[in-house]
Amino acid sequence: MQYGKTLKLIRDKRAYTLEYVTNEIGISTDKLIHIENQVQAPDKETLSLLSDFYKVPLSVIEHFSIDHDINGNKDEQRRKELKDEVAYSVFIEDDFDLGEVMDNFKELRQLKIKREGLKVS
Repeated sequence: MQYGKTLKLIRDKRAYTLEYVTNEIGISTDKLIHIENQVQAPDKETLSLLSDFYKVPLSVIEHFSIDHDINGNKDEQRRKELKDEVAYSVFIEDDFDLGEVMDNFKELRQLKIKREGLKVS
């Protein structure tokens, strides 16, 4: 979980200073800095205090804090599905739609370009 990034984003969106937040919830500025910089994870009590103070449900903070590989997971699953469809069409089906297979190959190529482009960035 990457709570720090999420909590810093919320604090920044609210335009709150570190000092204001720490004074309001009763923790040290150093502790919040360490949390936001991912040096330490927040304990349950601190996370609950921040959630209440920011008026953001804990479940939402947790959701945004999950370290997703957004494109990787979704795109890689789609690539697998497309490859399976092509293999099934070409090697299993007696009569397949060549246009559909070509469309699958085009989408596979687009996903490959996207993936390679993401690696470069």
